[in-house]
Amino acid sequence: MKRWKSLLKTTAAFGLALSFAMPAHAQDAADPCASWEAYPGGVKEALEKHVMYRDLFKSKKYDDAFVLWSEVFKYVKSPRENKELKVPATPRRHFKDGIKMYQEKAKATTDKAEKKEHIASMMSLYDQLAKCTGEKSLDRAYEGYYIYSLRGDALQAIEMFEKAIELGKKETHQIVLTSYAQIAVYYYTKKHPKFTGDYMRALHVTLKDIADHNIANNKKSATKYQAKWTKVEAEFAKIGGTLWGCDFYVNQWKPKFEADKANQVQNAEIVEEIKRKCGKDNDFYKEVWAVYQPYKRAQDSIEAVKNFGALCNLKKATFRERQSRGFAKAGDDAKATEYKNEAFDWYQKALETTEEACPMTNDEKGDLAYRIADFYFRKGNFNKARSLCRKASEFKPKWGKPYILVGLMYASSGKRCGPGTGWDSQVVTWAAVDEWSKAKRIDATCSGDVNRKIAKYSKYFPAKGDIFQRGLKEGAAYNIRCWIGVTTTIRAAK
Repeated sequence: MKRWKSLLKTTAAFGLALSFAMPAHAQDAADPCASWEAYPGGVKEALEKHVMYRDLFKSKKYDDAFVLWSEVFKYVKSPRENKELKVPATPRRHFKDGIKMYQEKAKATTDKAEKKEHIASMMSLYDQLAKCTGEKSLDRAYEGYYIYSLRGDALQAIEMFEKAIELGKKETHQIVLTSYAQIAVYYYTKKHPKFTGDYMRALHVTLKDIADHNIANNKKSATKYQAKWTKVEAEFAKIGGTLWGCDFYVNQWKPKFEADKANQVQNAEIVEEIKRKCGKDNDFYKEVWAVYQPYKRAQDSIEAVKNFGALCNLKKATFRERQSRGFAKAGDDAKATEYKNEAFDWYQKALETTEEACPMTNDEKGDLAYRIADFYFRKGNFNKARSLCRKASEFKPKWGKPYILVGLMYASSGKRCGPGTGWDSQVVTWAAVDEWSKAKRIDATCSGDVNRKIAKYSKYFPAKGDIFQRGLKEGAAYNIRCWIGVTTTIRAAK
């Protein structure tokens, strides 16, 4: 090797002058894998030009090197050993140098058509290289990578990656992994017919087998394969749910959770993603939530106590109600009652004000008004409860539940409006049935419940005799006083 280099350097100056005087040969060598002997000017001249272009090439003067390389490569494709001049065989050198220079040309140009031509020339050299020296997985792996990195036809890159894996199997070079995954995931999201769910699942298995094999057996490159596989996983994570469903996300997170259950930052990520992808009924979600919920409550409480004044009314209410439940569990009923009352004061303020920090839809306002109404009903404040039921009906006009609650308040007012029996305690049922009938008219979903209540309480209507004795008639209007204060229709028990 040293003698060959020395010989070429001593004749380089003469060869350089001679090369520019020589006319270009009209045809390529007949042998597509021809060696030095195919050069028209002889072996020595071919070697001289080889050395000159190689010097320029190594100095990264690719444009100048390309001119001389083209003159040599036109005839000398795959140099074999020359024993007379002590020149070793370099069957791949001219192909690989040409490939590199076409890559640089493609990289340098902004003209799309020109770039396409350079990439096509590079691919042609890879094909010629394969014919002369045999197909190699590594060559096709790099060919695919260069097509992709030079922004050539991504589907051609895929073909090269597939060929590289076919040749290399589990020994395929790590350069294939990330690029193949990126292109495939992109085309899958674009619904390209080649990249079906079955194709992508099979690809994931194939790439994982390559990565796992080399991580376990290739000490020199195990770290690189691990890094590439991490990126592959990140790519497949973008589409994992559509390929494997909820199980994909559970399988991703479960080992991490099992390894570090006390990591509440991680637990927060897990519950958020599993809730979004699998729902709250998922067993793994429940398992993580059981660990994370006490921590979250504690943190929320600390934060809310610190910033209570800055919270919107709705958040103040929910925080106070949560504190109330805490005091109740601790057996401090007085404090629990105090905080629950305060909570519902804040709920009512939230209902009566508009806050950008806690916006509510009309449906949400209707639900909240009903909830506050139920709270005051249970405390015995029927006037306030009815007023809030009417608010709920304003927000949700086709909802029967608020009318049902008002009817219950009327029906249970026998002792408020009378002694508990007799006329004054019975007529309240007329007003109750009026409310329930309206609930059924506007909301068919509550018909069953309403019909049962009407059937039950109609039995407590005044008797016909009691109506007659008071000089009244069935079907006439009647004003119920007491707190109810509504006009209803006289009806007799049947």
